[in-house]
Amino acid sequence: MFTNLKPLKAAVILALSASSQATLAEVAPYTLGEINVVAFKENATRLANDTITQEDMRLFNRETVDSALNLLPGVNITGAQQNGVGAQRNEQMAQIRGFNLRQVPLYLDGIPIYISYDGYVDLARFTTYDLSKIQVSKGFSSVLFGANTLGGAINLVSRKPEKEFEGSVTAGIKTDRDFQHNGYTTDASFGGNQGTWYWQANASFVDINRYRLSGDFTPTRAEDGGVRENSYNRDGKINLKFGITPREGDEYSINYINQQGTKGSPPYAGKTSLDPNYWQWPKWDKESLYFISNTKLGETSYIKVRVFYDEFKNSLEQFTNANYSTFLTNRPPSFYNDHTYGSSMEFGTKLSEANTLKISWHLKQDIHRENVINGRKHRYEDRTTSIGIEDTHAFSDKLSLVTGVSYDKRKNIEALRIESNGRPSEFDPGQAQAWNPQAGLFYRPTEDSEIHATVARKSRFATIKDRFSTRFGSAVQNPNLGTESSTNYEIGAASYITQELRLQGALFYYNTKDMIQEVTTGVSGCADGTNCVQFQNISKVITNGIELGATYKPNEETELGLNYTYLDRDNKSEQYKLIGVPHNKLFAYGKWTVNSALTLIANIDAADGNRLSRKNGNNLNAPWFGTSGYALINFKGMYQFNQDWYGEAGVNNLLDKNYAYMEGFFLQGRNMFVNVTRKF
Repeated sequence: MFTNLKPLKAAVILALSASSQATLAEVAPYTLGEINVVAFKENATRLANDTITQEDMRLFNRETVDSALNLLPGVNITGAQQNGVGAQRNEQMAQIRGFNLRQVPLYLDGIPIYISYDGYVDLARFTTYDLSKIQVSKGFSSVLFGANTLGGAINLVSRKPEKEFEGSVTAGIKTDRDFQHNGYTTDASFGGNQGTWYWQANASFVDINRYRLSGDFTPTRAEDGGVRENSYNRDGKINLKFGITPREGDEYSINYINQQGTKGSPPYAGKTSLDPNYWQWPKWDKESLYFISNTKLGETSYIKVRVFYDEFKNSLEQFTNANYSTFLTNRPPSFYNDHTYGSSMEFGTKLSEANTLKISWHLKQDIHRENVINGRKHRYEDRTTSIGIEDTHAFSDKLSLVTGVSYDKRKNIEALRIESNGRPSEFDPGQAQAWNPQAGLFYRPTEDSEIHATVARKSRFATIKDRFSTRFGSAVQNPNLGTESSTNYEIGAASYITQELRLQGALFYYNTKDMIQEVTTGVSGCADGTNCVQFQNISKVITNGIELGATYKPNEETELGLNYTYLDRDNKSEQYKLIGVPHNKLFAYGKWTVNSALTLIANIDAADGNRLSRKNGNNLNAPWFGTSGYALINFKGMYQFNQDWYGEAGVNNLLDKNYAYMEGFFLQGRNMFVNVTRKF
């Protein structure tokens, strides 16, 4: 079932046999892949400025992007989409201040890598071993990202070698609360920098054959407790990079990434009338090739070019029951074969000592091809372009004003469906456009403090799936679905109150119009005799909240930190609820360096129960269901045997709490891990 990953698996195991989690020292970022609004000096406090470093990821044992993002305030991990179907697909997603991944797109080194068909991406399929940092922009994001950044952007920045030769190899095992084997992880990273050229190679493999539910779980009709049904996943990734730096300011790099995955989808295990789905994904594969260059023009200008090609292949099998042996007769296996290609150019120049101007242009071509074995075939193609201008004016060393505007346009090139009877259904091509102005005032009274106030009008085009999917015959298409827009306001500050204590916080208010939601149309005749649903621009949503953070280091051995989020979202279309996020979220940690070899870390991840998941039926008056609150305690110890060898062991969900991000889709109970690393 997973033979396509055997060469990768063998390569990583071979590396482990030669020598064997990386040191917590920072890895060098791939600066070509960064996108920054204001180049303020990096802050030394952990989890500051919405940046997650490689050190943070390793310290808190965050092996996938979804778990890493959950460290930040304002970020909630969820399996829910409009109607909660995301959890049934076993996809881990993030909501940034209530905006989902269609509205906060995912980038890798500034290259868009979200799935072209629906705008989503399963963050659990992306491992963090090959990253140097994760940049998260909330509300006010650079226009240099391009289109669709309604609520911000997430940029994964890969690593770049600094030494002539460097590397690390990690091996890890995972168990449940009874020390029964859950799976293992392996990672190998090598690179070298020769001054005028460099290379980087990463390979990782994660093999999870199952996980065990909490001992507090109450059995239901589709889940008897213990080992979670259909809870396996296997993911392998290779990341290769080669670059040249012929002179100061010039850099040219080509990058190749190959991800191969397979996963099961644990069935619904709640107590409502929702029928469980018995789904498996034998293929979740992604392949990316991209080129990035930066060329210095004179003493004050540069031009940066990005060219990329991304391919996504996905297959879904749907079965009649938990034996996973007989396909559903009305829902045979489906296969996606999507690809995206495009390019962008960024020109920057210093107009004066106080003024810097940047201009960007983006082109993105999305092609979705879908085949179902009963003969239906679909092909859709969209073209998205964006032009942006961003200006930074420094009134002084302490005060800067950043203004920007982009013009985005999406045009449908093709929308063709071939039904099972061989008859084509073709739709008139449509298009949409949007202007996105923004401004931000940034003030730094001291080296270690900052105050900012920003306002941004952002937009998001409807995806191919929003407009054309029939949802297995249960939905009516809406080819002329409009564009979402939001005006985002924020004020924030951060400062050291004492030499040991740093505080930070932000207040935000978003006014979102024409938000796309799935609604019941009242038209009958769709699948299973139910009323049809349709995606429509029906919602005006007001979002407001507060984010607070603190870091306290009373001495060299002790570090304490926390962040807290309060989020309130009000859908003025009262009959349609907003799902997937709680009102209150807290993350807190403590780190104690016992001696030069031993470090202990504990953290708590908590959220309240005000997180709606789904309605129990399509009726407008049907009740809504949500999750209970939770507080998870995690603990681990790290030991440095010598300069080259490191080991760590830990336990997650120490109290064995029964919890879920979405009602009925329960996650791991108490589980343990052990990792060993050899650093070169």
